[in-house]
Amino acid sequence: MDRNSIIGLGLIFLILIGYAYINQPSQTEIDAAKRRQDSLTLVRTINDSIAATLVQTEEIAKPAIVDSNAIQNAFGSFAQFSEGTNKFTTLENEEIKVDISNKGGRIYKVELKKYKRADGSPLVILDGDGNDFSYGFATRDAKAISTKDLFFVPSSTNGGRGVSMKVQVADGQYIEHLISLNQNNNLVDFKINLIGMDAVIAPNNNFLDLNWKQNLLQQEKTHEAESKTSTIYYRYSNEDPDYLAETKEVKEDLKTPLQWISFKQQYFNTSLISDKTFDNATLETKNDESMKFVKHLNANIGLTYNHEKAESYGMQFYFGPNHYKTLKALNVELENVVPMGWGIFGWVNKLLTVNVFFFLGQYFVNFGLVILLLTVIVKTLLFPMVYKSYLSSAKMRVLKPEIDEIKVKFGNDMAKMQQENMKLYRKAGVNPMGGCLPVLLQMPILIAMFQFFPSAFELRQKAFLWSSDLSSYDSILNLGFNIPFYGDHVSLFTLLMTVSTLVYTMYNNQMTGVTGQMKIISYLMPVMFLGFFNNYASGLTYYYFLSNLFTIGQQLLIRTFVDDKALHAQIQENRKKPVTKSKFQLKLEEMAKKRGFDTDKLGGK
Repeated sequence: MDRNSIIGLGLIFLILIGYAYINQPSQTEIDAAKRRQDSLTLVRTINDSIAATLVQTEEIAKPAIVDSNAIQNAFGSFAQFSEGTNKFTTLENEEIKVDISNKGGRIYKVELKKYKRADGSPLVILDGDGNDFSYGFATRDAKAISTKDLFFVPSSTNGGRGVSMKVQVADGQYIEHLISLNQNNNLVDFKINLIGMDAVIAPNNNFLDLNWKQNLLQQEKTHEAESKTSTIYYRYSNEDPDYLAETKEVKEDLKTPLQWISFKQQYFNTSLISDKTFDNATLETKNDESMKFVKHLNANIGLTYNHEKAESYGMQFYFGPNHYKTLKALNVELENVVPMGWGIFGWVNKLLTVNVFFFLGQYFVNFGLVILLLTVIVKTLLFPMVYKSYLSSAKMRVLKPEIDEIKVKFGNDMAKMQQENMKLYRKAGVNPMGGCLPVLLQMPILIAMFQFFPSAFELRQKAFLWSSDLSSYDSILNLGFNIPFYGDHVSLFTLLMTVSTLVYTMYNNQMTGVTGQMKIISYLMPVMFLGFFNNYASGLTYYYFLSNLFTIGQQLLIRTFVDDKALHAQIQENRKKPVTKSKFQLKLEEMAKKRGFDTDKLGGK
């Protein structure tokens, strides 16, 4: 390690130390964090004890005569709300049907009225006692209270579009949950009002620990595919959204304020959006070994409680599809739960694919036709690149005899052979990379489509030809057994895609004169894709099949008006003209000179 390296590492070390020192929390911040953590620990400890308290209460309630003293000891001033009958209030619009339970004053069941599950049954996105949306706190008389154990009193609000769920401990002291349908048909407003509860809640209880738990119900054809695309998304304030890994169980503590949290499935999501921010959250995903549910998703959310006379927490639920345009209209970046790909691939989908799909979908009901028109548009845009690629390959093809002569003459001297090839390319006005660059420029679109089609809500349950659902694989034959790396069915669109790829590869190899191992690999790749794409969305394999057909057709069309003999004559004329060196040629010559060769003496001028 030289002197400069040592100085550089030392400076980096000092910068890191300085950064850590400058950004260390103040004593005030440390004390505040400790109070917050102590409060959360207290609340969570209390919540854990509630279950044991309830068990004791249930055991006491078994006799014909209930021991009211035991209930009073367990719930204190909330005892009168600890018993009751589970009743439901229903709110409904053209998109959703919401059942609200008086026990816990929470949303109990949600049906998306315009959609069906894969088996044709109504699409219920939330259902049952296994789900939870409640918060707990400690009272001044040391009782552990959770809203999920209280029976709220309902009353209609907002002209029948909403309901007020209330637990009134005394005059001027009550908990209220206001739940109402929003003007946006997929949104439900949920507001928590704590009025006069500062006289009831323990003074050291500075946070409400909101527990949100959902067992994801299977909506699509295969449990495995839905499980691999279901997870929790979230967004910090003024930052890009993030998510927990989809393919493994994860638990993550988020200490920074959050704007929203989303329980995302393959084509639908339930999201909780704060009017302001959630103080912090612990998020967790768990697989369901019984496969009764897709996954178990949990969020423990911190809500700051300031012991004011009146405190409110405003939020909204979104119950609906992962439709990019619909989510984008909410203006909270919830559209990021729809995977569009990263970097340039994401921009291709957001700027091109989504807008073309949305526009064409307004005029065509058949999405097989929409995909065909999308292919026409994409291939038309790419045609100049295809033409340039073909022309460059044709130039290389007509020069192949001369390239082969150089190979025979200088085959034992790679550097000398490279120099002679450069001279030939330069004099002929040919860029050997001209055929590769257009192909590379097309790759972002192909990869973007790979990301878009499996997550495109527009394709869900849309039939075309033999495919009953373009968002899932098509099957013309169920094998009854599983073939490793292939599956238990035969996808015809995947077969057509593979055959068309092999035809294109054969045609391309004939044009470019590929031989040896590269030729074998070029035929092997489509066969490998046969197994890989067999379980993918049939909309994607249909698109790739059409794309191959258009590419072959374009090249056959170009070939009719690109004459190899005329092209060769043009190249020979170019060789007679003064040579202008391209940047690429200059770079290659520079590399050759570093190896000890003078290109000018070898005829470079």
